[in-house]
Amino acid sequence: MKRKRSRRSSGSPAIARPFAVLLLLIAICAGAWWYLNGNMEKKADEEITHIDTVQDNGMDADYTGPAGELQDAVETWLKAQHASVTVLKTENREEDRRATGGKIRWTTKQVEVVPEKEFSRTDLEKELAKSGGKAVLYQVDTKKAGGSTVTEYDIALFDMLDKEQVYLVVTKLYVTEPGASKEKEEAVKKAVLNAKDKDLASTKEKKSTAGQQHPAEVRGRLAIVIDDCGSSLDILSQFNDMPIPLTYAVMPYKSHTAESADSGYRAGRQIFVHMPMQPQGVASSESVYIGTDMSDSKVKATANEILNQVPHAIGMNNHQGSLATSDSRVMKDIMQVMSSRGLVYLDSRTNSTSVGEQTARAMGVATSRNNLFIDNDASVDAIKSRLRQAGSIARENGSAIVIGHCRRNTAQALSEMIDELHNDGIDLVFATDLME
Repeated sequence: MKRKRSRRSSGSPAIARPFAVLLLLIAICAGAWWYLNGNMEKKADEEITHIDTVQDNGMDADYTGPAGELQDAVETWLKAQHASVTVLKTENREEDRRATGGKIRWTTKQVEVVPEKEFSRTDLEKELAKSGGKAVLYQVDTKKAGGSTVTEYDIALFDMLDKEQVYLVVTKLYVTEPGASKEKEEAVKKAVLNAKDKDLASTKEKKSTAGQQHPAEVRGRLAIVIDDCGSSLDILSQFNDMPIPLTYAVMPYKSHTAESADSGYRAGRQIFVHMPMQPQGVASSESVYIGTDMSDSKVKATANEILNQVPHAIGMNNHQGSLATSDSRVMKDIMQVMSSRGLVYLDSRTNSTSVGEQTARAMGVATSRNNLFIDNDASVDAIKSRLRQAGSIARENGSAIVIGHCRRNTAQALSEMIDELHNDGIDLVFATDLME
């Protein structure tokens, strides 16, 4: 009896064998991916939980080692998130250590990050929290770089040194949109490396003033700053209606601080923070201000707190501050904050001994000074006379910056003087147009 020959099934070893091999390779690759990714996450956690302590020889405090460990931990964590990480610049930093007369030293890295997916601030803060308080997210700002928008995350070492709080920014992350093109990467890189050329600027840009007129022949340029905005929206609206560039210095912690900044910004004004600082011989009129008895870290923390009060701010000038602006240590601390936030500084010159302007210039912060207060005498006629004097200074020197206040008489006098100033060849401009 003949047996029927069975047909070979489609799942025969000849065909199934390559398929099984493919599945095995996929499993191996997936396992390797999970193993490497898990190990990288684990490595990042280990690095950030084992940040070393400061090397203190009794004179100098050297945070170079801990800074490097935190930098490595952050970069390892970013790579575990499948982000592209490029170190653009590494700088050695130092500041005075007041308690010993020595120095505090550390390093700062500027790093470009192209994330695989939307970057999570929350996830970054969770990772930093594993340091037990040694690493903190110091500040976040959105900037423009070569036409592209990036978010800057400043990561700082925190320590108690000489019974004072110390925050040292050790890593600046410039995070692009997910999967940014090579062209955008290069634009960010160029902007960071040439930041002094203002390729990297805050997104809080100035806007043009509708209906603005210019003199037929420019004989001088004049910037007018309006101090003490933030208390009265009614008076501010009078300045908003003027078809000229104005710079508003907005007071923090006032009843209409944010509203005034928003209102001015919508009207095309430049917004400054009117920074309360310690006067000489009298008590400050403000509850929160920068004083000369503060530690370096306290000065910086207070400056950041005050700056955060005013939206749309692109710069700062001092409110009062005759004592604080003459203190070189305090002004260095403030200019470090201004530089890190990409802001400009106008020295109100409430004291002839102020070192604000020269300190800003030495530290690469765009700056200038007030040439004249126009409304110390608050009568309309007196203010108009001072505006004529301001025009003369601008014609003689080529430019001038003057300061008035958010007062009804100042608004009236200025509105009545616009045509006269233009007829005299005075071109009205923003304060930053006269800064370098």
